[in-house]
Amino acid sequence: MADPILVLGHIDETLEIDIGTKEALGFALNVSKQTGSTVECGLIGTDNASAVDAVTVLGATTVYTVEDSSLSRFSGDNVVSAASHIVSNSGAGLVILGRHPSTLEFVPRLSKRIGGSCVMNVTGIAVRDAQYTEVEAAVYGGAARALYQVDSGLPAVLGLRPAAAEAPEPLSDSSSDVVPLSLEPTTERVRVITAPTADRGPRLEDAEIVVSGGRGLQNAENFGLVRELASLLNGLPGASRAIVDEYWAPPTEQIGLTGTTVAPALYLAAGISGASQHMAGCSNARLIVAINSDPEAPIFKYADVGIVDDCLAVLPELIQLLR
Repeated sequence: MADPILVLGHIDETLEIDIGTKEALGFALNVSKQTGSTVECGLIGTDNASAVDAVTVLGATTVYTVEDSSLSRFSGDNVVSAASHIVSNSGAGLVILGRHPSTLEFVPRLSKRIGGSCVMNVTGIAVRDAQYTEVEAAVYGGAARALYQVDSGLPAVLGLRPAAAEAPEPLSDSSSDVVPLSLEPTTERVRVITAPTADRGPRLEDAEIVVSGGRGLQNAENFGLVRELASLLNGLPGASRAIVDEYWAPPTEQIGLTGTTVAPALYLAAGISGASQHMAGCSNARLIVAINSDPEAPIFKYADVGIVDDCLAVLPELIQLLR
């Protein structure tokens, strides 16, 4: 029987699985159809009870759970130790982590700890046999794809690109074997002097609708049109780096290679040219609508729907229609 596929999720103070873990489960289930592997899940946190039920409904057949007060936030010591313990008990050949602020650190540290390999920004698995696994990943900010061959005899830790797979549909009849594991906490080598302020409200990377603005807005005051339209669509506002640098919008709303990566159902870009650095943060949107007065703007190469017009004329019309 093929080695199991293991999805790892860190459960924060919300006690819920995040969108990254859901996408990772969807990705794992897609791979399992090719390989015949079972899909397992490892949960790391302070209280995983509700998360166990959630991943079971989404298709995990075995759930390993490690709970300890030291696991409330990501750390490179205790969380990675817990993950290593789960991988050892699972015997998984593929270990998958979805999008999360910690993934860029989590993946390589875990792969080193378990003596495996790692690939980031994974979009698919082309081949998996007894000799090697061929992993497809996005490179150059999403402008190209690369194929990596890793040894199938060693565990491979994969960090998924946002929206590499859709979250699976809940199963009406599901069950899982729950395996509690213990952790002997160690002294963290990184000491938190001031804890970050907890996020309030919805997060940009989880939004289903994002309305973004760029230099075509002409000034900071007009960014209010982006905010108003986003609110009317029950979405969130975003911004290009150019206008964040001009202080028209805060850095928390910047989308792109050096900002937030989003994968909404709808991405509406107003007055954004479509530079590769920006598109790296939004090209996984299921529908891209672009508004730009320049018919040669690069963004129209990515857009599903293009409107060649001044965004300052189009945005008020859209707002009026939705009021």
